[in-house]
Amino acid sequence: MKKKKQKEVIKEKSILENQSMGLFYLLSGYMLFVLILYTAFQFIKFNNCLGVVQILSIIIPILIYLYKKQFTKNNIIIVSIFLFITIIFPFIYSNTYDLTVDGNTYHKTAIAYIKNGWNPLYESTLEFQEKNSNVIAIDKDSNVDLWVEHYPKGTWIMAANIYNMTNNIESGKSIIIMLIVMMFILTYNILRKVLDTKWSLIICALISLNPIILPQIFSYYVDGIMGISFIIELLLLFLIDPKEKTNKLIWISLAATCIFFTNIKFTGLLCSGVIAATFYFYWLIKYRKDKEFINIFKRVTINFSIIFILAIFFVGANSYVKNTIEHLNPLYPLFGEDKVDIITTMQPKSFGDKNIFEKFAISLFSKTQNATYEIEPTLKLPFIVYKSEINELFAPDVRMAGFGPLFALAVILSLIVMAVNIAIFIKNERNNIKYIILPVIAIIVSMLLLGESWWARYVPQFYLLPIGAIILSIYNKKYYKNRIVSKVFSYALTAILIVNTSFFLFINYKEILSFIEIKSDLKEMRQTENLELKVTNPEYYGYYYNLNDNHIKYTIDNDITEENGIYKYSWRMVVKQK
Repeated sequence: MKKKKQKEVIKEKSILENQSMGLFYLLSGYMLFVLILYTAFQFIKFNNCLGVVQILSIIIPILIYLYKKQFTKNNIIIVSIFLFITIIFPFIYSNTYDLTVDGNTYHKTAIAYIKNGWNPLYESTLEFQEKNSNVIAIDKDSNVDLWVEHYPKGTWIMAANIYNMTNNIESGKSIIIMLIVMMFILTYNILRKVLDTKWSLIICALISLNPIILPQIFSYYVDGIMGISFIIELLLLFLIDPKEKTNKLIWISLAATCIFFTNIKFTGLLCSGVIAATFYFYWLIKYRKDKEFINIFKRVTINFSIIFILAIFFVGANSYVKNTIEHLNPLYPLFGEDKVDIITTMQPKSFGDKNIFEKFAISLFSKTQNATYEIEPTLKLPFIVYKSEINELFAPDVRMAGFGPLFALAVILSLIVMAVNIAIFIKNERNNIKYIILPVIAIIVSMLLLGESWWARYVPQFYLLPIGAIILSIYNKKYYKNRIVSKVFSYALTAILIVNTSFFLFINYKEILSFIEIKSDLKEMRQTENLELKVTNPEYYGYYYNLNDNHIKYTIDNDITEENGIYKYSWRMVVKQK
């Protein structure tokens, strides 16, 4: 007798009906409306629009969510959580501080300019700063304006919208928590179809507290946000049935994700496009002989076209379109004949004559360290952790072994677990092989096209390798004759990842303690009369917004030295001793 056709692992309808997905849809709607409304207002030159954008972006999703719904306790709770995340939590997050170089050069600068009415569609930063005294002028000899004007602005728009509400530039970083909540909800609901509650929660926690998100969770770095967007887009596409005319909420959520993903940074366009193309061509191949093929082809082609037209030519008009008009290159200044090289001096000198695979392997099996052009990586045994490696994790963009001191060990074990369990899965559930093949294709192709995969922050999707190995091992335990073998693999790999994550959590704990000291410093500075200070690097414009937002009155004195000054607010600000 022939075996009955294997049922799908994921049942879309039951997932879509889960109560927690309501919060996911609300947050997706908020993100979508912020980006769409802000861009629409920029086209008509309504520059000081953020207050209106925030109100509409909160009210419209709530009205849509509650349409034809009863005011039940569960619905009230979902809406209340949504309001807490979008309105209350940003004020709480204002008590964290971005002390990074990138955060205080171009990220905060761009956010402050947008918050104060800069229209990136029509104005240069120089034109805007000449007529607006609320922003810190960018030095003409600086490269900061280059990044502010030409980089995609998705996260900056979201953060500026929040900054406008709180009047604290640090509050905009709370968008990463919003995205983590969205990822957690979606991942958990899907995993619960194949795993028990305990393992679903463990895996969701590991994904949320991963080695790229944690070092950047208090900064405006966007690589962790890139990794979150990668996962959300991937999972949403698994929930779409191209043969169905419905799935409207999923398509809208996918649109929100792709539009945001594409406008985080230039590589967001690449990654989002690779994921979409992977599923698009899979659907066309799978249904090529289906009698509904023409309708399927039209549906997915039109939907994807609308999404990426909105992402690139509408919301992305302030970067992709403007760059093309001004420089004949949508990806200026990082790609093309006149590109600015931001990699060569950031990587070890020895990497100059190595290919992407060699660099990746060296980085993976090195000590965790922020090796630069003059500092070469140091290889080590994967199961050894040095104290110096823990201290390196304070940086949000560690170059060598950036996934953590034990990640190489996790990769080795993951490859073994994957090899064994893929064979078992294919033997028993060949019809469900898409749940392995499609993510693997998206991850590998995106990593190869990105090129600089040795730098962990550029490839946050690689962290899905050990996560996928754990999921597959736990799921396959029903096929093992001896389930202890499956448990040993999955428990060992999980334990390694938890220990590896604990190093980053320790650093986060130390950072939180430093925030308490910084808050005390700011209070003292606010109460000091005739305060004189200097920022140690003239391009750290972000610190001036911290001072202004805290109502600190100060004058700049560039003659302050170590002898007559004291360091405040990390090592980047010196205050004159009285």
